[in-house]
Amino acid sequence: MTLADTLREDILSGALPAGTVLLQTELATRHGTSRIPVRDALQRLAADRLVTLIPGKGARVIALSPAELTEVFDLRVLLECDLLVRAAQSADADAHAAAETALRKSDLDAGRPGWRQGDAAFHAALYAPAGRPRQMAMIAELRDTCAVHTHRYDRLISKTDQWLADHQGIFDCWRQGKGSVAAALLARHILAARDHLLPQMG
Repeated sequence: MTLADTLREDILSGALPAGTVLLQTELATRHGTSRIPVRDALQRLAADRLVTLIPGKGARVIALSPAELTEVFDLRVLLECDLLVRAAQSADADAHAAAETALRKSDLDAGRPGWRQGDAAFHAALYAPAGRPRQMAMIAELRDTCAVHTHRYDRLISKTDQWLADHQGIFDCWRQGKGSVAAALLARHILAARDHLLPQMG
């Protein structure tokens, strides 16, 4: 795992929360390296919009306002629901099997550390049959932006039963080719996460 990958996981897991200042000298000492690899890693993370660079010093983990994060969730609804409809029209038996496997793994991960990766893999499996890699990449970036702010999502453990029911319902409609119905369920699922998160921001 590269230094950029390590820092990315620390950011997305909440180990480095939104707004955290990442100083090159401190990171170099902590990870036993020079400042040059640290600088390169921070530049990679800046390109992925996970940090903003502080010239000559390091970077700061992004920290969006509630209005900015609301916009991100709105964009997720637009892009993810569109992709889900397209994918439902294109998915074959192999795609159905792959998504069901991802769903079952996500079910097992629910409420445990690392649940975010299983959730992302399930959604990616649903969208993959659409064959739109650029849209997938945009969605992945938006989901990562949300994840930076969702160490608070640990509190979603209290919503695990509803989350799992949402996933099952979305999958069932998607597999049946009912893209519009699946998209409506997905929109509700995404916006419920938004509504759970925003009141906790302060």
